[in-house]
Amino acid sequence: MSTNRKPLVSNNAALYRKTLVAGLALIVWCALAQAALAVSSRTPVVVDDCRITNTRSYVSAFRPLMLAFTNRRAMPAEEVRFTVQYGGHTEHIVDRGTFAQNVRIDHAFNGFFNVRYAGPAPTCRVDYVEFRDASVWMAGSPAAAPEPTNS
Repeated sequence: MSTNRKPLVSNNAALYRKTLVAGLALIVWCALAQAALAVSSRTPVVVDDCRITNTRSYVSAFRPLMLAFTNRRAMPAEEVRFTVQYGGHTEHIVDRGTFAQNVRIDHAFNGFFNVRYAGPAPTCRVDYVEFRDASVWMAGSPAAAPEPTNS
């Protein structure tokens, strides 16, 4: 008895190669998609350090907020706005200048005067960045204030 069937091993090997190629293609596609999402969702300016310097029971009046940040974009930033929360209070900090790519900026700011000292670590976030080419990045649009009702 002779049969004209191909050996089962070669069919399995071809199926294995096709599955392997499809799996690798899927892995590469997922990695590229994840990288694209990560780049688009990252803030262009990173807060490297944010702390309150103080040796008293209340925050000092003279530049107690130390803020370090780095512009990650190739275009120089000219204005960066931060929101800093500390001890139940919020300060909005604006820094203007020329902030080149990958250069750490260390600046001190006034804020939180007469707030009880609660340790060195406030919560800091970047809200807005304006670049030299007039492009703007915003963390999110704040909700509009409600219209007053006349009653």
